[in-house]
Amino acid sequence: MHFYQFDALKTSGGKTQGVIPAYSRDQALQDLKQKGLHPIRLRQKYLRFSNTGSLFWTINWARDMSFFLKQGLSLIESLNLSKLSLNKNQKQFIDIIINKLHAGLTLSQIFTNYPIFPKLFTALLSISEATGQYAQAFEDYSLIKQEEIDFLKKLRTSLQYPFILSLSLLIMLLLFNEFLLPVTLDFFAKNNFEQHSATRLFIQFAAFLKSALFFVSNISSLLIFFSGIYLISRIKKVRYLLSWLSTRYPIIGPIYLMSLQYFYLKSFSMLLKKGHHVIQAADYCSEALQNTYLKSKTQKIGYHIKLDGKISKALTKELKLSTTIEHLLLTGENTSQLPLYSDIGAQTLKNIYQFKLQKIIAWTGPILISIMGIIMIWMVIAFVLPLYDQVARME
Repeated sequence: MHFYQFDALKTSGGKTQGVIPAYSRDQALQDLKQKGLHPIRLRQKYLRFSNTGSLFWTINWARDMSFFLKQGLSLIESLNLSKLSLNKNQKQFIDIIINKLHAGLTLSQIFTNYPIFPKLFTALLSISEATGQYAQAFEDYSLIKQEEIDFLKKLRTSLQYPFILSLSLLIMLLLFNEFLLPVTLDFFAKNNFEQHSATRLFIQFAAFLKSALFFVSNISSLLIFFSGIYLISRIKKVRYLLSWLSTRYPIIGPIYLMSLQYFYLKSFSMLLKKGHHVIQAADYCSEALQNTYLKSKTQKIGYHIKLDGKISKALTKELKLSTTIEHLLLTGENTSQLPLYSDIGAQTLKNIYQFKLQKIIAWTGPILISIMGIIMIWMVIAFVLPLYDQVARME
């Protein structure tokens, strides 16, 4: 399905313009003529959206839609009112939704044809169409996606302080190596200063650091390195490898993995509570994951469930869940309360990764400050002590 932007003359007189969806240019021309419009100009329009999984605007839009619907507005009225906070491309997409609704399509059918939202949202809408609770579908989607974004923001925030401290330490050492160290060593040589063990060790450390950081201080090398990383990251297998590594990084990796497990189980529980079949729910939740590695793993969950009928086993194997969570899911499966126990397992994972994240935030700052202090003290001992010795000898 494509989008075509048109300028056309009305039968009643005057000009109009807009965007019309069609599978081809000929179909777009035919649809315009059926509406009594005579096109002057028609060209294909590309609605520019970022990656579908990271469309932050959809969260606010879904939240607004939920609010309008809860206030008693109709679906069409809510859609029109929601355009107030959208940009041009987003408004055009909402206009297309409204046109398709007037043509007799349902929201879930529209979002299937225009997959801007994940299949998880389409699944929530399909249930709401049967129950009439559109507001709840929009609210559920906005809440779970907002939680995902809030976690990523918190993770980035927790790394900002250590990053700034590490960068400050790196810059300090680079400046010392480039400017202060050569002058100091030359001064020592001219005045025949005795180099203590601390001084010799620091000089060796500085020489090693200079060779190690040459790449960092060389701008052309950095540009080549990052350009290469960008080009390589476009390769599908490399993206898969990087997504796998992101779940294996020391300290941060397990926390990130638990957050993905939480979002999957939370969505899985939500869909089961709304009446979706377990295999269908597993497929929808897999599609909503942002990690390429875990997404490919969870896409096999439905197959394993069909193969041996063990839901908890399939979830544990492909999601890399702990034994504790596996026992929770097994209990839910045996007692026919899988939605409830999936929700409990999700909340357990959330509590664990939030606790671990808070510990990292609490400890990284003091540790990096201590490292910086040790290096500063070492620098003082290495270069002030010989000066002090020389002054004492002169006295």
